[in-house]
Amino acid sequence: MQVVLDYLTQYAETILRDYRDPYHGTPLFFDGCDLHNKQAVAWKNTDGRIWQPSNIASQQNLFRFFVGLSNITQDPKYKQAAQHAIQWHFDHADSSGLIRWGGHSFIDLKTLDSVGPENKNMVHELKHHCPFYELMYETDPTATRKLIKAIWNTHVTDWQQMAMSRHGQYGLEFDELSVWDKPKQANLSPLREMKGLSFVNIGNDLVFSAGMLYAMDGDEKALSWAEHLMNQYVNCRHPDTQLGCYQYNQPLKTGDAPIDEHHPQYTFSFWGDRAQRQFGPEYGDVAKEAWVLFKVDEDALNGPEGIYGDCALAQTLLARDLGTKGVDAKGKQLLDWTTQGLEAWAKYAYDHQTNEIKPMFADGKDLTGHKIPRFGYYGQKSQELIRRPLPVHVFLAYVTNWCESQSEALWPSICAMAQHFGLGNWQTRQDAKLDGQSDPLLLFASLEMYRTTQQAFFLALADQLANKLFEQTAHQGLFTPSSEHIYCRFDDVPPLALLTWIAHKNGTYNQIPVYRSRGGYIHGDILLDNGEVKNIMDVKFIYSKKTIDDQKKG
Repeated sequence: MQVVLDYLTQYAETILRDYRDPYHGTPLFFDGCDLHNKQAVAWKNTDGRIWQPSNIASQQNLFRFFVGLSNITQDPKYKQAAQHAIQWHFDHADSSGLIRWGGHSFIDLKTLDSVGPENKNMVHELKHHCPFYELMYETDPTATRKLIKAIWNTHVTDWQQMAMSRHGQYGLEFDELSVWDKPKQANLSPLREMKGLSFVNIGNDLVFSAGMLYAMDGDEKALSWAEHLMNQYVNCRHPDTQLGCYQYNQPLKTGDAPIDEHHPQYTFSFWGDRAQRQFGPEYGDVAKEAWVLFKVDEDALNGPEGIYGDCALAQTLLARDLGTKGVDAKGKQLLDWTTQGLEAWAKYAYDHQTNEIKPMFADGKDLTGHKIPRFGYYGQKSQELIRRPLPVHVFLAYVTNWCESQSEALWPSICAMAQHFGLGNWQTRQDAKLDGQSDPLLLFASLEMYRTTQQAFFLALADQLANKLFEQTAHQGLFTPSSEHIYCRFDDVPPLALLTWIAHKNGTYNQIPVYRSRGGYIHGDILLDNGEVKNIMDVKFIYSKKTIDDQKKG
């Protein structure tokens, strides 16, 4: 264990020494580096400019790791480094209080310019980021209050109808003192037609931010709006199954769709509900965007995994922060909503025998093998809807929720998932022998179970997962998914997971910040070396590259 802690400390020292702004002396960090030549990761814009990204939204797990390491080693410099970077962003926030971060905008450390992929217009976007607001608040509570309110101000476009946009504009002025004083519209119609797309991956970050503002600052009005927003999603679950929903509105139709399927705007939401257009004639009223519980594009951020993985984990942890026990527990309602959703999805969508997710609409009917009837937003004509392996982040969400809710309905599914992930028999809890690959989220899940049950089985399992994870990911003083991967992404989770394991072994787990999300990303057009323009996500395109890929090109 000391060997791992020493390696983690050396890793943090390397980042502090070599991967802070070398050009201007600011406290900002690069997002990652090349494992072999140690150069910072670059993003080549479509006009040929080469940027070196510093995206603080893609450094939140790094900062959690830094804070935990300071707490464990009693050396404050790691935490201070994270706070200095946060304060720089607050000092350079726009007039509304927003900082330059997220899916489509970041800082180029070469120039300190705010930049972003040209096809995304440098808008503000957070999707399942769940930032480290606790450290932000400790660093500058005034700026953190303003940031969270500014996020709501730029993404909520109609507070009466709760219309929102996944893309927020910078510089939108607002009255910070009265932002929460707008009247709420009770009993809003489920699945109402309105402008905008109330995607749950956007709503999740809004609910989280306002809930955390209450947890940190006691802002009752912020919590009230978080509950009001969450209630919109709950009210739009399917009445028979309680499945869904991905969004709580149907897109407002503002015109007729182009006839030509090759038209660049053919799949846009301006022409009405895209699921109804693509599936309605065959599947009827259930074919709504809100009730789609499948995804075809592997790289897409949508799909049921977002509802029952990213969102469910964030909501369960927020409920825990707010309190779930006692008469005045502020998080009990949020926990109940989340648990009910997880129970419904386990009942209808999870296959215990294969550890797969069934594709379906929210009526719960299995669509495995069905073919898409026509081209549209959800895929090509005749493309088959298939079952997908259950992702590990969904497993973590289920485990964390069970640890908080003790739902009897969830337990059989969790045990089946654990068995499929090679984690042994969680029913009998005998002979904790790992027979699969390690993953930081599996380690978090095992530690959750140990903390809840205090049974040695789960700590023994965590020991095996941690040792294998360290063996898999610790390379040349850095961390990569394997020895074949080219790039180290500083926000990747293994360092935080290993530090969390060490803290559990030492009985000091409460000194490590809670893992909440897989972290940020940059999404947009990039210029490839062959001159091709490609729409990519850095976490899937850049950081997934292996040396064998380059050898094949050569």
